[in-house]
Amino acid sequence: MNYALLPFPTFSRESEYAGRPDIRDALASRDRDVAPNAIGNLELLDHVVETLRGLPWDFAVDHCHEHDGQLYLAVMAHDLGRNLDVGDKMNAGFFLQNSETGETETLACARTFRVSCENGALLECEKGQSFTITMADMPPANWQPKIKDVIDRSFNGDGLDVDLARFRATTQKMVSTPYEFLCHLSAQGLIDDDEQSDIQSAFNDAADFSMYGLINAVTQVAHGLRSNDKWARAFQVERLGGEILRGDHNLPALDPVYS
Repeated sequence: MNYALLPFPTFSRESEYAGRPDIRDALASRDRDVAPNAIGNLELLDHVVETLRGLPWDFAVDHCHEHDGQLYLAVMAHDLGRNLDVGDKMNAGFFLQNSETGETETLACARTFRVSCENGALLECEKGQSFTITMADMPPANWQPKIKDVIDRSFNGDGLDVDLARFRATTQKMVSTPYEFLCHLSAQGLIDDDEQSDIQSAFNDAADFSMYGLINAVTQVAHGLRSNDKWARAFQVERLGGEILRGDHNLPALDPVYS
Protein backbone atom coordinates (compact mmCIF):
# COMPACT_ATOMS: atom_id res chain seq x y z
CA MET A 1 0.00 0.00 0.00
CA ASN A 2 1.14 3.55 -0.71
CA TYR A 3 1.44 5.81 2.32
CA ALA A 4 2.21 9.38 3.26
CA LEU A 5 5.23 10.12 5.45
CA LEU A 6 4.50 13.12 7.62
CA PRO A 7 5.57 15.81 8.08
CA PHE A 8 6.74 15.79 4.45
CA PRO A 9 4.39 16.37 1.51
CA THR A 10 4.20 14.06 -1.48
CA PHE A 11 6.05 15.45 -4.49
CA SER A 12 3.49 14.59 -7.16
CA ARG A 13 0.44 12.47 -7.93
CA GLU A 14 -1.42 14.28 -5.17
CA SER A 15 -4.76 12.70 -6.14
CA GLU A 16 -3.18 9.25 -5.82
CA TYR A 17 -1.84 10.02 -2.36
CA ALA A 18 -4.75 12.14 -1.13
CA GLY A 19 -6.10 10.75 2.09
CA ARG A 20 -3.35 8.16 2.44
CA PRO A 21 -2.56 7.35 6.08
CA ASP A 22 0.77 8.26 7.56
CA ILE A 23 2.93 5.16 7.45
CA ARG A 24 4.31 5.61 10.95
CA ASP A 25 0.81 5.75 12.41
CA ALA A 26 -0.13 2.62 10.47
CA LEU A 27 2.95 0.73 11.62
CA ALA A 28 2.52 1.79 15.24
CA SER A 29 -0.99 0.31 15.30
CA ARG A 30 0.19 -3.14 14.19
CA ASP A 31 1.42 -6.07 16.21
CA ARG A 32 4.09 -7.54 13.96
CA ASP A 33 7.14 -9.59 14.85
CA VAL A 34 10.46 -8.44 13.43
CA ALA A 35 12.96 -11.13 12.43
CA PRO A 36 16.12 -11.38 14.56
CA ASN A 37 18.26 -10.39 11.56
CA ALA A 38 16.09 -7.38 10.65
CA ILE A 39 15.31 -3.83 11.74
CA GLY A 40 11.74 -2.71 12.35
CA ASN A 41 10.35 -0.36 9.70
CA LEU A 42 8.97 2.03 12.30
CA GLU A 43 12.35 2.31 14.01
CA LEU A 44 14.02 2.96 10.67
CA LEU A 45 11.47 5.56 9.59
CA ASP A 46 11.64 7.40 12.91
CA HIS A 47 15.41 7.66 12.46
CA VAL A 48 15.12 8.81 8.84
CA VAL A 49 12.52 11.48 9.65
CA GLU A 50 14.54 12.76 12.60
CA THR A 51 17.67 12.99 10.43
CA LEU A 52 15.88 14.73 7.57
CA ARG A 53 14.33 17.29 9.92
CA GLY A 54 17.82 18.24 11.00
CA LEU A 55 18.77 19.26 7.44
CA PRO A 56 18.02 22.66 5.88
CA TRP A 57 16.21 21.43 2.75
CA ASP A 58 12.61 21.37 1.59
CA PHE A 59 11.86 17.63 1.39
CA ALA A 60 9.08 15.76 -0.36
CA VAL A 61 8.26 12.08 -0.66
CA ASP A 62 8.45 10.59 -4.14
CA HIS A 63 7.05 7.24 -3.02
CA CYS A 64 6.46 5.38 0.22
CA HIS A 65 5.20 1.80 -0.07
CA GLU A 66 4.90 -0.99 2.48
CA HIS A 67 3.44 -4.48 2.23
CA ASP A 68 3.90 -7.45 4.56
CA GLY A 69 6.91 -5.81 6.19
CA GLN A 70 8.64 -4.87 2.92
CA LEU A 71 9.34 -1.13 2.74
CA TYR A 72 10.37 1.15 -0.14
CA LEU A 73 10.90 4.87 0.47
CA ALA A 74 12.24 7.61 -1.80
CA VAL A 75 12.61 11.23 -0.67
CA MET A 76 13.85 14.21 -2.68
CA ALA A 77 14.82 17.80 -1.90
CA HIS A 78 12.89 20.46 -3.81
CA ASP A 79 15.54 23.09 -3.29
CA LEU A 80 18.71 21.06 -3.86
CA GLY A 81 19.02 20.48 -7.57
CA ARG A 82 21.25 21.11 -10.54
CA ASN A 83 20.52 21.68 -14.23
CA LEU A 84 22.13 19.06 -16.43
CA ASP A 85 20.77 20.90 -19.45
CA VAL A 86 18.02 23.40 -20.19
CA GLY A 87 14.80 21.91 -18.84
CA ASP A 88 16.59 18.87 -17.42
CA LYS A 89 16.93 19.35 -13.68
CA MET A 90 18.17 16.68 -11.28
CA ASN A 91 17.42 16.90 -7.58
CA ALA A 92 19.16 15.23 -4.68
CA GLY A 93 17.36 12.30 -3.12
CA PHE A 94 17.55 9.35 -0.76
CA PHE A 95 16.27 5.78 -1.04
CA LEU A 96 15.55 3.16 1.61
CA GLN A 97 14.61 -0.50 1.25
CA ASN A 98 13.98 -2.72 4.26
CA SER A 99 12.38 -6.05 5.13
CA GLU A 100 11.12 -6.84 8.63
CA THR A 101 11.17 -10.53 7.72
CA GLY A 102 14.84 -10.38 6.77
CA GLU A 103 14.06 -11.80 3.31
CA THR A 104 15.76 -8.95 1.44
CA GLU A 105 18.73 -6.77 2.24
CA THR A 106 18.44 -3.41 3.94
CA LEU A 107 19.73 -0.71 1.61
CA ALA A 108 20.09 3.02 2.20
CA CYS A 109 21.58 4.95 -0.71
CA ALA A 110 21.67 8.21 -2.60
CA ARG A 111 19.13 8.68 -5.38
CA THR A 112 18.88 11.33 -8.04
CA PHE A 113 15.44 12.51 -9.06
CA ARG A 114 14.96 13.73 -12.64
CA VAL A 115 12.21 16.33 -12.38
CA SER A 116 11.07 16.36 -16.02
CA CYS A 117 10.02 12.69 -16.03
CA GLU A 118 9.88 11.91 -12.29
CA ASN A 119 12.35 9.03 -12.72
CA GLY A 120 15.09 8.17 -10.25
CA ALA A 121 18.39 6.31 -10.29
CA LEU A 122 20.01 4.72 -7.26
CA LEU A 123 23.61 5.82 -6.74
CA GLU A 124 26.15 3.51 -5.13
CA CYS A 125 29.21 4.82 -6.92
CA GLU A 126 31.49 5.75 -4.05
CA LYS A 127 32.08 5.21 -0.36
CA GLY A 128 29.46 6.93 1.74
CA GLN A 129 26.72 6.85 -0.88
CA SER A 130 25.20 3.61 0.34
CA PHE A 131 24.92 1.33 3.32
CA THR A 132 23.79 -2.29 3.07
CA ILE A 133 22.90 -4.96 5.59
CA THR A 134 22.82 -8.29 3.81
CA MET A 135 20.29 -10.98 4.59
CA ALA A 136 23.02 -13.13 6.13
CA ASP A 137 24.14 -10.43 8.58
CA MET A 138 22.70 -9.19 11.84
CA PRO A 139 22.10 -5.43 11.94
CA PRO A 140 25.22 -3.79 13.37
CA ALA A 141 24.95 -1.86 16.60
CA ASN A 142 25.93 1.36 14.80
CA TRP A 143 23.40 1.21 11.95
CA GLN A 144 21.81 4.56 12.91
CA PRO A 145 24.91 6.72 12.30
CA LYS A 146 25.66 4.72 9.14
CA ILE A 147 22.27 5.61 7.68
CA LYS A 148 22.63 9.21 8.85
CA ASP A 149 25.94 9.40 6.99
CA VAL A 150 24.24 8.23 3.79
CA ILE A 151 21.44 10.78 4.19
CA ASP A 152 23.99 13.56 4.82
CA ARG A 153 25.90 12.54 1.66
CA SER A 154 22.68 12.29 -0.34
CA PHE A 155 21.76 15.88 0.47
CA ASN A 156 25.18 17.47 0.17
CA GLY A 157 25.61 20.05 -2.57
CA ASP A 158 29.21 19.11 -3.30
CA GLY A 159 28.22 15.46 -3.53
CA LEU A 160 25.41 16.32 -5.93
CA ASP A 161 27.93 18.15 -8.15
CA VAL A 162 30.00 14.95 -8.30
CA ASP A 163 26.93 12.93 -9.23
CA LEU A 164 25.95 15.45 -11.88
CA ALA A 165 29.42 15.20 -13.41
CA ARG A 166 28.94 11.44 -13.71
CA PHE A 167 25.66 11.91 -15.53
CA ARG A 168 27.08 14.68 -17.72
CA ALA A 169 29.86 12.33 -18.82
CA THR A 170 27.24 9.83 -20.03
CA THR A 171 25.67 12.48 -22.26
CA GLN A 172 28.91 12.52 -24.27
CA LYS A 173 29.04 8.75 -24.69
CA MET A 174 27.02 7.60 -27.69
CA VAL A 175 25.49 4.12 -27.66
CA SER A 176 26.14 2.81 -31.16
CA THR A 177 24.65 -0.61 -30.46
CA PRO A 178 21.82 -0.25 -27.90
CA TYR A 179 20.29 -3.58 -28.93
CA GLU A 180 23.60 -5.33 -28.34
CA PHE A 181 23.97 -3.62 -24.95
CA LEU A 182 20.48 -4.72 -23.89
CA CYS A 183 21.14 -8.26 -25.11
CA HIS A 184 24.25 -8.19 -22.93
CA LEU A 185 22.08 -7.25 -19.92
CA SER A 186 19.56 -9.93 -20.83
CA ALA A 187 22.25 -12.60 -21.16
CA GLN A 188 23.34 -11.82 -17.58
CA GLY A 189 19.76 -12.23 -16.35
CA LEU A 190 19.52 -8.56 -15.40
CA ILE A 191 16.42 -7.88 -17.53
CA ASP A 192 13.81 -10.13 -19.12
CA ASP A 193 12.53 -10.08 -22.69
CA ASP A 194 9.62 -7.73 -21.94
CA GLU A 195 11.86 -5.30 -20.09
CA GLN A 196 14.40 -5.39 -22.91
CA SER A 197 11.67 -4.47 -25.38
CA ASP A 198 10.28 -1.73 -23.13
CA ILE A 199 13.72 -0.19 -22.56
CA GLN A 200 14.49 -0.26 -26.29
CA SER A 201 11.15 1.43 -27.05
CA ALA A 202 11.69 4.13 -24.43
CA PHE A 203 15.22 4.70 -25.74
CA ASN A 204 14.01 5.03 -29.33
CA ASP A 205 11.06 7.28 -28.40
CA ALA A 206 13.28 9.72 -26.49
CA ALA A 207 15.74 9.84 -29.41
CA ASP A 208 18.62 10.50 -27.03
CA PHE A 209 21.17 8.00 -28.29
CA SER A 210 23.68 8.53 -25.50
CA MET A 211 24.40 6.40 -22.47
CA TYR A 212 22.46 9.01 -20.52
CA GLY A 213 19.47 8.31 -22.75
CA LEU A 214 19.83 4.59 -22.11
CA ILE A 215 19.98 5.08 -18.33
CA ASN A 216 16.85 7.21 -18.51
CA ALA A 217 15.10 4.51 -20.55
CA VAL A 218 15.95 1.96 -17.86
CA THR A 219 14.67 4.18 -15.03
CA GLN A 220 11.52 4.97 -17.03
CA VAL A 221 10.75 1.25 -17.13
CA ALA A 222 11.33 1.10 -13.35
CA HIS A 223 8.80 3.92 -12.94
CA GLY A 224 6.29 1.95 -14.96
CA LEU A 225 6.83 -1.14 -12.83
CA ARG A 226 6.03 0.85 -9.70
CA SER A 227 2.87 2.12 -11.35
CA ASN A 228 1.89 -1.52 -11.94
CA ASP A 229 2.56 -2.36 -8.26
CA LYS A 230 5.68 -4.40 -9.03
CA TRP A 231 7.74 -2.75 -6.34
CA ALA A 232 10.43 -5.36 -5.83
CA ARG A 233 11.22 -5.51 -9.53
CA ALA A 234 11.06 -1.72 -9.88
CA PHE A 235 13.74 -1.45 -7.19
CA GLN A 236 15.98 -3.93 -9.02
CA VAL A 237 15.62 -2.12 -12.35
CA GLU A 238 16.18 1.32 -10.83
CA ARG A 239 19.27 -0.02 -9.13
CA LEU A 240 20.38 -1.34 -12.52
CA GLY A 241 20.22 2.23 -13.85
CA GLY A 242 22.71 3.29 -11.19
CA GLU A 243 24.94 0.31 -11.95
CA ILE A 244 25.06 1.28 -15.63
CA LEU A 245 26.06 4.80 -14.58
CA ARG A 246 28.81 3.27 -12.46
CA GLY A 247 30.06 1.34 -15.50
CA ASP A 248 29.33 -2.13 -14.14
CA HIS A 249 27.72 -3.55 -17.28
CA ASN A 250 29.72 -2.17 -20.17
CA LEU A 251 30.05 -4.42 -23.17
CA PRO A 252 33.20 -6.54 -22.98
CA ALA A 253 36.05 -5.29 -25.12
CA LEU A 254 36.64 -7.40 -28.18
CA ASP A 255 39.99 -9.09 -28.48
CA PRO A 256 42.01 -7.83 -31.46
CA VAL A 257 41.99 -10.07 -34.50
CA TYR A 258 45.23 -10.34 -36.47
CA SER A 259 45.37 -11.59 -40.06
